[in-house]
Amino acid sequence: MKNGWIGIALALLVAAPRPGAAEPRSFDAGSLIIPMDLAYQDHGLLQAYGLVFQLLRQGVRVYWAIEPTKTWHAAPCDTPGDECDWDCAEEGSGVKCPYPTASPDFFAAARVLWDGDGGAGPGTAIASHGYRGGPFVIAAADREAALAIVEAWNDRDRWDANPWARRTVFQVVSVHEATAAFTAPVAKEMVAAPTIAVFSDGNENIATSYLRAAGIPQSNGAEFPAARCGADDCGAGTANPDMLTVPSVAGDMGTCDAPNADHRNGQLFRDGVPAYCQIMSMHWDVRDRETVLCNGRACPATPAACAGQPITYHGHEVVAEVRAFLDYPVHFFAECQAVNAYENTVPNAAWPFLDDEGRMGHFLTTVGTPPDCSAGGACPVADLGCTAGGCDGGARDCCIPTDVKEMGAGFFIAAQPASDTIQVLHPEVPYNQLDGAFGTEGGSEPAYDLATAMGVTYVNDRNVTFLTGPDGPGVQDVWMTGYKDGVCDILLFKDDGDCTNGKVSYLGGHAYDTAVPVSANPSTQGTRLFLNALFEADCVTTTGQPALGVTLTGPTRLEPSAAEGDYVVGYSNTGLGTALDGVLTLTLPAGVTVTDAGGGTVAGSDVRFDIGSIGTTEIAGAPAGGSRTVGLAFGGTGTYVLSARLEFVVGVTPMTAGPALLGVGVGTDPPPTDGGTDGDGGGGGDG
Repeated sequence: MKNGWIGIALALLVAAPRPGAAEPRSFDAGSLIIPMDLAYQDHGLLQAYGLVFQLLRQGVRVYWAIEPTKTWHAAPCDTPGDECDWDCAEEGSGVKCPYPTASPDFFAAARVLWDGDGGAGPGTAIASHGYRGGPFVIAAADREAALAIVEAWNDRDRWDANPWARRTVFQVVSVHEATAAFTAPVAKEMVAAPTIAVFSDGNENIATSYLRAAGIPQSNGAEFPAARCGADDCGAGTANPDMLTVPSVAGDMGTCDAPNADHRNGQLFRDGVPAYCQIMSMHWDVRDRETVLCNGRACPATPAACAGQPITYHGHEVVAEVRAFLDYPVHFFAECQAVNAYENTVPNAAWPFLDDEGRMGHFLTTVGTPPDCSAGGACPVADLGCTAGGCDGGARDCCIPTDVKEMGAGFFIAAQPASDTIQVLHPEVPYNQLDGAFGTEGGSEPAYDLATAMGVTYVNDRNVTFLTGPDGPGVQDVWMTGYKDGVCDILLFKDDGDCTNGKVSYLGGHAYDTAVPVSANPSTQGTRLFLNALFEADCVTTTGQPALGVTLTGPTRLEPSAAEGDYVVGYSNTGLGTALDGVLTLTLPAGVTVTDAGGGTVAGSDVRFDIGSIGTTEIAGAPAGGSRTVGLAFGGTGTYVLSARLEFVVGVTPMTAGPALLGVGVGTDPPPTDGGTDGDGGGGGDG
């Protein structure tokens, strides 16, 4: 390095503080409100989630307002003698909703900008409405940017100019504008549109029907397909890159005599960090989970007979890859048969499985112990059958599940609870935002019982049940969500970095409806729960974002006779979340030339370095930081300002950390700089 003073510049993109509870926040007049109650969003409810996705994708921050003390009124609000304290639409009207609702999240005066229900037309003044069901709010400062996106979303005549808004299923989303300042409890501050992987398990069209109904696209901008995947039209390199097959999720599994125990080498990962924010599996069959294939066929009887052959299918490895994925602040959703396919998995060390403990399911439940058979071979519940010598290496007669889908429980399969008996628990949790009656669904796994006859509990006795039958929790549970391995309580908002694990959601029932209006189609509420889970995930909110810093160091005072120096551009991540597609850029002012690009690419006044994936300090994977050195020469006496920034992607939202600014003086003192500015949390949009 040449002679001179050494300087350092630092710029940060810092994740917002993690809230300890829903925090009251003041919003100015002009703020936008996306209603999520059926009084104003009966038809556009599902597509409201698609609108939120596009707002986030294009850099508009969205606040999810949920009152932490709200209650659920189980009877229709207009039930004589059991009326709700709040009115259905206009507060003070005395008109009650003809369906059950939760109490309001906040009250506000507003005017209608867009109406999707054919009732209160644009311009209609609302003196006061108790917004329910977890409405979304955009601050007045982002009004103009948000309105451009809203108008393109709701007006098909604008789709040619805004092709990202084009979709097969179309509903207008109601949007209101606050006419006076109001205060709302913010439960989630959302900043990144999620990347979503759908597991092609044979019933993937159920998940894609939910996403198409909401208008949420794949990472390449294309709609999710309506049909099941064919032989070669899903996965990397196809038009449907986010539809993942079993082999693509499992990754390279090695050979029979040299199995690969890396559980982070499938397409859920890139460079060892999550490639997605979410993965969905709807109806993966337990028999497929219990399948292992060697060279595309059933494996030989012994490893020796299989030596050198590749392992081409391994159901337990899919579970292992999902478990490793959940080491990060991401989300996994399973429905119907897929619930037991994942949750009831227990490692099997025998050939051909050769499992390690990384292939354990049981994300939310403990592993059960089969009880002894009673006299005469009786078992305590009908789900169990007495098997002579079935336990402890043949030494004990025990009661084992008779249904293969219940092996390894975990969960037993329960009967479908009647819709009018459903208990709605914890309406303050973002996952459980509802307005109106919930309709249950049938199918092979409509609900779940904890296998208490085998001593099963929810891990760490966590409260994870949000919808259940009349005798639950633990009996006929329909909707459950918790952190992997029960490391934290899902009912509490994180206020520190201890809860780094991802979250798991299970929904009973074969396939929910997507028909609107929701008030006349209560089964559509199941699709709403699916969409709630997409946006509750920490990888969407400020909680699970990376906190990236950029530094720029090097000599700040040079002599004209030796006006050269080495400058180091560095980056580091101190947050819980990871980032993809990182590009580190050093921008040079006029009169500065590159003597050594240090492996970077020179393009005009920029020196660019492709960083790729950026990991965290908490978990091994891609590096959480690094640096690059560039040799520079300065053209003559004077002052110069160097600038460094880091561009990256979270989900499908582009973001920037920096710039970090460093002043250099040649033959004079360096110019003052403030060290740079805070990073821009949202990248440039195309809305």
